[in-house]
Amino acid sequence: MRYQDWYILALVFLFLIPGELLMAETVLTKDDLRVLPSSPSAGQQEMLFNYLLGLAEQYTTTRRVRIEGLHSETEVKTWQEANRRKFVNLIGGLPESRTPLNPRTAGEFARDGYQVRKVIFESLPGYYVTANLYVPTTGKPPYPAVLSPCGHSENGKAFDEYQRLYIGLARRGYVVLGYDPLGQGERYQYWDLLTNRRRFGFNEHGMAGIQEYLLGQNLARPRIWDGIRALDYLISLPEVDRDRIGCAGNSGGGTLTTYISMLDERIKAICIVTYITTLYKKIEARIRDAETDPEQDVQGLMAAGIDHSEMVGMMAPRPVLIGAAQRDFFPIEGTRKTFAELQQLYSKLGCPDRIQMVEFDHEHSYSQPLREATAAWFDRWLKNSKGEVKEPSLVTEKDEILQCTETGQVLTSLGGRRIQDLNQEEALHLLKQLKSQRSQQKFRETLPERLRAQLGLPSGFPSVKVQRLETVEKKDLLIEKILVETEPGIVVPLRLIHRRQVSDRLPAVLYLKDREGKDDPLTVLEECAQRGQMVAIADVRGFGETRSPKRVLDPRISYYDPRDGMDADFAYAAFILGKPLQGMRVWDALGCVSYLASRKDVETDRLRLVGRAWTGSTALFAAALNSAISGVAVLEAALSFGDVAMSEVYNFPASLILPGVLRDFDLTDIMAAISPRRLLVLNPVDPLNRRLSAPEAQEKLHQVERQFSSDKAKESLKLRLAPLSSENQQELNQWLLQN
Repeated sequence: MRYQDWYILALVFLFLIPGELLMAETVLTKDDLRVLPSSPSAGQQEMLFNYLLGLAEQYTTTRRVRIEGLHSETEVKTWQEANRRKFVNLIGGLPESRTPLNPRTAGEFARDGYQVRKVIFESLPGYYVTANLYVPTTGKPPYPAVLSPCGHSENGKAFDEYQRLYIGLARRGYVVLGYDPLGQGERYQYWDLLTNRRRFGFNEHGMAGIQEYLLGQNLARPRIWDGIRALDYLISLPEVDRDRIGCAGNSGGGTLTTYISMLDERIKAICIVTYITTLYKKIEARIRDAETDPEQDVQGLMAAGIDHSEMVGMMAPRPVLIGAAQRDFFPIEGTRKTFAELQQLYSKLGCPDRIQMVEFDHEHSYSQPLREATAAWFDRWLKNSKGEVKEPSLVTEKDEILQCTETGQVLTSLGGRRIQDLNQEEALHLLKQLKSQRSQQKFRETLPERLRAQLGLPSGFPSVKVQRLETVEKKDLLIEKILVETEPGIVVPLRLIHRRQVSDRLPAVLYLKDREGKDDPLTVLEECAQRGQMVAIADVRGFGETRSPKRVLDPRISYYDPRDGMDADFAYAAFILGKPLQGMRVWDALGCVSYLASRKDVETDRLRLVGRAWTGSTALFAAALNSAISGVAVLEAALSFGDVAMSEVYNFPASLILPGVLRDFDLTDIMAAISPRRLLVLNPVDPLNRRLSAPEAQEKLHQVERQFSSDKAKESLKLRLAPLSSENQQELNQWLLQN
């Protein structure tokens, strides 16, 4: 189309807009709406961070009382079993049966003192695991053996530090099995078949793990199962003495060593390297480790009374060596505290020599001193041999020499199932269950109760405290600047905008600012105020002026990166604490609603809530819990958790996730619960944050539309798709003025 044609079309479009929708001249600026000083106090900037640490400290105090109260072996065993049950339940359980491993040897080669076999097995049907088995060629079998899960490394089991551990142990007379974790080595799950390379440069664990949260599972579940099945394979070998099995790994491999060893007593001696600390210190230092690792952030772990002391404590009285790096991003202070607690526990059991810690002055790695300490520990407890170990000069192999598959990737050589396939299977199962449950009357009746439980909220609504800061005049408008305390230590900056002369109660609209408020519809909100409405703009915790100054140290990662940013880090900490960040933000929104409803100049039966993008679902949840909210508008927000769980990839933020939500409801169920009140859905998006087409949006909202029709409130539901930003604002303006 020519430029002149566009110009004529624009004139026609403007001519057709009703006069009441043409925006008045804007008088407010963002500076006018600032509530906190340009350099707010540290308490206000750090309130979310401090709130999370406060919760962590409360849980730490409670669990310390519990562990210090253990005195007899019987009490310890009862405590261990209770912790195991709670942990397994939190990760969504483990598979009920061990399916055939179908192991195969894809090749082998010999080196001085050991042989390497290239092994492939199936931890689940069609779910392939690639591994290298190191077998001594000196001495006499059966040999003691070591299972060694890998830490984070692009080339998995072929990483130089890990090879040096395997070779060193094999030359000392140990059978060693090192295997590729999912998303590493030969087991990349997100592989581009056209370009024959990884689809992403980031850690794949986050993409798969956030989906698992939605399912009520944790990425620890399949990772643990890979390790347990690798152990099944290892002890089946005639060369292995099944009564002398050790487990060792560092970093993410230290995580797996911990999980596998605390759940499987076939492991007789354990070396956990550069992982053990305290969860309090881990939350405090999260910005130093930007990679997303949901398997380390098990939902509800601290709330269940489990920290690293409890994890290692489940292994007692088996011998455990904790290896630490003094300059690690797993804080050494936490490592020392955990070790001190474990020393007391092992002393009570009469075996203080079975818990030991070594630390060295270096950064995060499975260093030579830590590898030597590992070998010495296994010599002591698996071979009854004491003495120092000095690692000899070793020659490691190139990646391709250790590959078990022809192409170097399971997906291109063998095909099979991926972690996202497993997630989609479970998501389909849960979505079918939800469809069946919706036909039952009690589903809608009990939805508010289940929503509160998912959000981690108490009954009732916030009892707020209000601090009035100042009132600013701007032409014919007044801007009241207020801090609303929704719970101790948490304040919500709130701006109230209304005309100067207010003689009656005014209809009100509460707008929840999206992140930094870059694309907030301020023009529309100002127009509403000029036309006689009470407009409130709120920064729920962590958004707007309450954004923390903390940043992840990786300069490539933005603050609001959906999986790896600072906001996501706060979300993972909240998961561990059993209190989702989304629930905290809903509580803030409910607190602002309570305050507005208490004002004498607000017409309480005409109080609307608006959320955009990341605050869209926050607004929906608040409205579902408080029937006093007369209408909700959600702009540019996703419509379904189920869509995220079913997606190959997505950009859905971690901070909007509710662990296990698809066992209870989806977002469309919350929208249906708004009926018969007014609901505007404007420009909804898919899990990749792309705008839905009209047919796609209508299909997603079919269930919602049916509920509104059933309630004889069909006209209360509006779906609008506005391709232009100006149209977007006009649609919202029209909806607000229709009240």
